[in-house]
Amino acid sequence: MFSAYQRRLLRVPNGMLFGVCAGLGRRLGISTTLVRLITFIAFCATGFFPVGLIYILLAIILPVGPQY
Repeated sequence: MFSAYQRRLLRVPNGMLFGVCAGLGRRLGISTTLVRLITFIAFCATGFFPVGLIYILLAIILPVGPQY
């Protein structure tokens, strides 16, 4: 049986910053630290736009998942 995080993309309620990277890591089945590292590198390489804008939009749009 799949958990709620494996079926759809949700934010983690106790994530570091809005829980977007943690939710994406759980959805893809990879380490949250790896997702955060990739996001940080992409943010530094491109500046605020587009990575920062996409992150903020996901934080607003994605529903919060259950507490684990």
